[in-house]
Amino acid sequence: MMDTAIVNRLLQEAQTVAIAGHVNPDGDSYASVLGLGLALKDAGKKVDMLAEEKIAHFSYLPGFSCLRPVEEERTYDLFIRVDLGDTARMGRAQIAMKNSRHSINFDHHLSNDGFCDYAVLDPLASSTCEIIASFLLTNGWKVSSDAATALYAGIITDSNRFLYDTSGARTHRLAADLLDCGADAKAIYLQEYQNENRNRIAFEGSVVEKALSLHGGRVMLANITQEWIQHYGLTMPEAEGVVDTLRNLQGVEVAVILKEQTHDIQKVSLRSKEYVNVAEIAKTLGGGGHTKAAGATVEGTNQEVYVMLRTLLEGIERP
Repeated sequence: MMDTAIVNRLLQEAQTVAIAGHVNPDGDSYASVLGLGLALKDAGKKVDMLAEEKIAHFSYLPGFSCLRPVEEERTYDLFIRVDLGDTARMGRAQIAMKNSRHSINFDHHLSNDGFCDYAVLDPLASSTCEIIASFLLTNGWKVSSDAATALYAGIITDSNRFLYDTSGARTHRLAADLLDCGADAKAIYLQEYQNENRNRIAFEGSVVEKALSLHGGRVMLANITQEWIQHYGLTMPEAEGVVDTLRNLQGVEVAVILKEQTHDIQKVSLRSKEYVNVAEIAKTLGGGGHTKAAGATVEGTNQEVYVMLRTLLEGIERP
């Protein structure tokens, strides 16, 4: 259910809190955990900020060193899951949720399975960090410069520097509020956009060169295998942003990348530029997301899923 007043009361009353994002975390997931976690710690709460994976790229975020794995015996007054509405993507964080008296969900995705006791949801928000920042500031919680920096980073990365449609006037005003709280925008831009790995740049170039062009170049599909990514000394999470590189090419409306996770598990990321709803495409693959940014996890070998995905994209009407 949606009840901001109850959520605020639970946060006020809880003494022990666990916060977790989704598996294969991105900037918004990490930043939501850290921004909210730091604010609750400043309020005197005992907070475990949970993450099974610690991707080095995001180590600049304040509080990153506080991230810890789930411990099966720990119990909490309150569990908070952020930036996901799909319980299957919680991973081991489900253990912490089961060991908690109450649960809350902060999320901005269109689909949500309603698994938590209470939720603060807004599918029109640019990011979960926008929802959390708005909630904290509206309800009088202290937002330190460190918490503000984390939340600002989540907004920046999930909105692609305010470029997506969900980044309206409200998002910009809230970002300004976070700057007033001391958010270090300069550090975020330096780490996210002025600190590129040379191998990753070379990898992006090879993806652009080898991507399959469909519908006269309006749809681009790249198949990123483990062998390919390892050739450049990179990890699969580091390849995530290449879908935006393809989408940003002149004349491209839809960009899709297939990422080999294991022999029989593949992940798909989809982006669109103007009018194609890629969330609908993702749904046919068992996934979901936003109108212009979506994804799915698909069972099958890399080549099996690639052939299926290519056929699906070839059948798109008026891309």
